[in-house]
Amino acid sequence: MAFVSLTPGRMGIPDEDGEGGPVVSPDVDENWVSVPVSRFMRGAVRVERLADGLVQPRRFSARQMEVLAAAGRTKRAVATSGVVIDFMTEGDEFSFDVEITRPLDVTHPNYRAVMESAGSIGEADDGIVDGMDIAIDGHIFTEPVRSGRAEFSFDNPEHSSVEVKVYLPCIMSVAVGNLAANGPITPAPQRGYLLALGDSIMQGFIVGCPSQSYPARVASSLGLDLVNQAVAGYVFDEDTLSGMFRLRKRQPSIVLVGYGTNDWASKASAKEIKRDATAYLDRLERLFPGVPKFVVTPLWRTDHADKVPSGKKLAWMGKMLTRACEGRDDFHVVDGWAAMPHSDAFLADRHVHPASTGAEIISDAVLDAIGDVSMHVTTAHGTVRPVETVADPVATADAQTLKREGAPGTHPGFDAVVRTIWRLRQPDGCPWDKVQTHASISKNMIEEAYEAVDAIEQGDDAHLAEELGDVLMQVLLHAQIAADEGSFGIDEVISGLDEKLVRRHPHVFGDHAQASSADEVLGIWSDVKLAERAQEASAAQAGAAAQAGAAAQPGSAAQPGSAAQTPAGLLDSVPRALPSLMQCQKISKKAAACGFEWETTADVWDKVAEERAEFEAEDPGSDKAVMEFGDVLFALVNVARKEGIDAEGALRASCDKFRRRWAAMERSAAEDGHDVADLSHDELEELWRRAKADEDEGHNLV
Repeated sequence: MAFVSLTPGRMGIPDEDGEGGPVVSPDVDENWVSVPVSRFMRGAVRVERLADGLVQPRRFSARQMEVLAAAGRTKRAVATSGVVIDFMTEGDEFSFDVEITRPLDVTHPNYRAVMESAGSIGEADDGIVDGMDIAIDGHIFTEPVRSGRAEFSFDNPEHSSVEVKVYLPCIMSVAVGNLAANGPITPAPQRGYLLALGDSIMQGFIVGCPSQSYPARVASSLGLDLVNQAVAGYVFDEDTLSGMFRLRKRQPSIVLVGYGTNDWASKASAKEIKRDATAYLDRLERLFPGVPKFVVTPLWRTDHADKVPSGKKLAWMGKMLTRACEGRDDFHVVDGWAAMPHSDAFLADRHVHPASTGAEIISDAVLDAIGDVSMHVTTAHGTVRPVETVADPVATADAQTLKREGAPGTHPGFDAVVRTIWRLRQPDGCPWDKVQTHASISKNMIEEAYEAVDAIEQGDDAHLAEELGDVLMQVLLHAQIAADEGSFGIDEVISGLDEKLVRRHPHVFGDHAQASSADEVLGIWSDVKLAERAQEASAAQAGAAAQAGAAAQPGSAAQPGSAAQTPAGLLDSVPRALPSLMQCQKISKKAAACGFEWETTADVWDKVAEERAEFEAEDPGSDKAVMEFGDVLFALVNVARKEGIDAEGALRASCDKFRRRWAAMERSAAEDGHDVADLSHDELEELWRRAKADEDEGHNLV
């Protein structure tokens, strides 16, 4: 494929501080396809939705950002390093909106050093420090970043399906949106990912082109996506590994740790550095058991011979890290000191940060190490086992749905209410909302759900809309509480739901045969859920084996929550918070499906009689009597199940009927000048008989 042109002609003109003009929406004709960009974004742990269809990719969870902010690393943590827009298209033109949300700091000493060493090239093209790379089927082009509409074209005369990757800047922070192309847009194949941890060198600081940082090169060579969580100025402390909920949920294929030189230059003693490094590696081992981890020791730098506050020269750190990794099966050391040529010609700033050539040398050293230990990934040095590259089912389903006329678009009101809930939980927010916990409001979820059901049964649409809002508020509040704790947020809730819906509807989104009835759908659901359960059991066994292996290491200690989890039982999926009748019926149904069942309804009635006799044999009011009465109810619910009756619904209907008749009795008593509380038993029985007769007559009239 021959690349013809990059045409950023409609990009906004930057103003004096580097920001561009207003972002515009795509002006496309009917042959163009416009899609939300977040579905095609790789390397972002989360995204923040902004105005005008833009999203701000974030490499860290909210909890991680809190920790980094406390360490004074927010400025570099917001950079979009490693984030890629990755999609397939059959067109030959595409465009998207770009807005610089944090520009380059042109006063930074490193920037000036690079410009001075680059000479006239640096003066002509500030992309030498930080740009935006466009990769199309192996052809890579770097463009300076400007706020506005970015348009690109390339040669694709056969309109074959090609992969397009847009690497966002390493140092700047940008928001993007409104992706469009003159051909179908579908997600690139789903891949495993490489997690990169480290400081500015690992982040790709001033390497020149984001696709040329050494983590990006390694990930590309292995056929992996990249999640780059390196931060300029980073010092190694185990607390900085907090908040990795999403990464732990979907484990990386490889963890790459670029141990930088900030510890050497800033910590008071070698003992402190060694202590922190060991604790950091220990926590990595707990977070990602069984995942291969490659630790790149500090690279050569021009002041390597100088002693610093730690009292050690730089080369000492490589020896210390090598010893710290010994005995750890998943850890492998890459000698950065030996890999990096000891010449400032390979350093972009002539001091510490590798230029693209230096980054290539380091990436080759890492790939050699991966090849040497025969990891189960595809490498540039030979294939041991191919990395799985299958289409992302959720993104594919959404792309297909978006093509349908009338498909729902964006919902700005949803983002607004998410922000409102966030605001209520802020330090200056609502005194009630900001102190709530999952436990304190757990009952509210049940109450709001029942109020919504009541509105449904009443046929009151206006009331139902209000009650559904109250249910949604509970969901959003629980999600915000979790986000404040650093465990998960509303994005994880939504993406998890979307993924499960697509997974459990293969007859709609997959290659499964179409279902022609609701019964067939239930059968498909059952098959999918059984497969999920088997997968979960397999994962639990693997986790238990890994933890058992770790516990067998000399000097290892059990970690909180590290005990092997018992595989889920048949009834564990039935929530204990369900109403008792509903819970009883679900439990009985699951047990019956395994053969624990009566042959006929008459057999269940015999069981009811048996349980009644056992109840009557106990002392009235005793604990045993209470338990036996529960057994009577349990048996009665099984009568309902055998007869195809929803016990919960049947009892609710009876409650509603009793309410109606009692209200009729109160009206009759009032018409006679009486209060029901003052009537005798016989008088109440007469009113009840009349209410029942009137109700039966009304039904007959209908």
